Amino acid sequence: MRKYLLGLLAISMVLLVLPSVFAFGFFSTVNEKIVLAEKNPADWSEIENGASGEVILSAVSLFGAVISQKVRVTVWDLKPVTKYTLIYYGDDEHNDVWPYATCIKSFTTSTQGYAKSVSGDFKYMDFFDNGKGEKFWVIQSSDIDCKNHKMIEWHPTEYLFEHNTI
Repeated sequence: MRKYLLGLLAISMVLLVLPSVFAFGFFSTVNEKIVLAEKNPADWSEIENGASGEVILSAVSLFGAVISQKVRVTVWDLKPVTKYTLIYYGDDEHNDVWPYATCIKSFTTSTQGYAKSVSGDFKYMDFFDNGKGEKFWVIQSSDIDCKNHKMIEWHPTEYLFEHNTI
C-alpha cells in the first residue's frame, strides 16, 4: 500500500509540474508541414491530379537544446517500386544552390506508387524560423550522391517539390 501511495504521489507531482514546464518554455516542440507536389518544369506550376505528398519535420527542445528530431514522409502516385530520397536542397553552407543537397530519408514506393508514413530521425539543421526559405524535395535516389551531398542528375518531371518553404 505504501508503494502504491508513493507512486500516486509521484504521478501527481509530475502532473502538477508539467504545465509549468510548458508555460515557461523549458520544453517545446516545433512541427513544420511541407506539402509536396509534382510540378511542370516549364513554368513550375503544380500539375493537377499529379503525384503529391507531405513532409512533417519535428524538433523537440528541452531548455533550448534540441533533444530529438524526427521526419515523416508520405507520398502518393509516384513511380511504383522505385527508390526515392527526401532531400533538403542545400547543405550546411549552401541554400538553394545547385548541385548541393542533403539526404534526409530514403524509401521505396509500393507497387501502387505510395509510401505512407515513412518516418525516422534526421540530423538537425536550423530549418525552423531561419528565414532562408528552405526547400525540401522527393527525388529519385539514383539522382543524388548522398555521401558527397550533391545532385548528380536532374529529372524534374520525376520529382515532388515543396508547395511551401519553411
